[in-house]
Amino acid sequence: MKSQAAIMSGDLQSFRCTRKVMKIAAVVAVACVFFVVIYTTTISATLTGHIVPIVHALNTPFNSHTSSLNRNTFAQALTVRADADRYIILVMTDEAFIDMALNFYEVSLRPHQLDNFLFVGLGRNACEVMRNLSISCFYYTDDPRAHAASDFGRREFIRKMNVRTMMIIEALEANFTVIHSDADVAFIGNPLQHIKVKKI
Repeated sequence: MKSQAAIMSGDLQSFRCTRKVMKIAAVVAVACVFFVVIYTTTISATLTGHIVPIVHALNTPFNSHTSSLNRNTFAQALTVRADADRYIILVMTDEAFIDMALNFYEVSLRPHQLDNFLFVGLGRNACEVMRNLSISCFYYTDDPRAHAASDFGRREFIRKMNVRTMMIIEALEANFTVIHSDADVAFIGNPLQHIKVKKI
């Protein structure tokens, strides 16, 4: 049988080991919080290769509202952005959800090297913010509530969802395969690897 001193010595050693693990966990937790704070206040600009604060991007002067934001039709924009098999990921956003759209771009599209996407702007400001960050966005149409969040089931929410339906139907009629995604989800991998139909 172990002596009382040996048991106490083992307990003391276990206590010291536990304290060391707790200190390491605390340091890791602080580092994670620091990373999250830094990450949520910055976003990578794809073409310039430098970090642009989101606040700066949102405050950057927009293009004149009298100028033409789109040089192409929706079908032409889809052709440019779709992959060789005409698969396109469409994400509709408005000014009220621009932070979610940027998060979706950084977390779900870039890490999985997904380039065949197009953000579709409901209202001009959403696309102007995205384009200031060199992110592809097509200004589809205006909505009087594009600047504000809409509650599920309310009239303005249904109106926005009808625009989304029209956007998808227009892309399907132009012979594209549409993968539609909301901005408040996260891809944990490249979905095209599992969605694409293999040609025989």
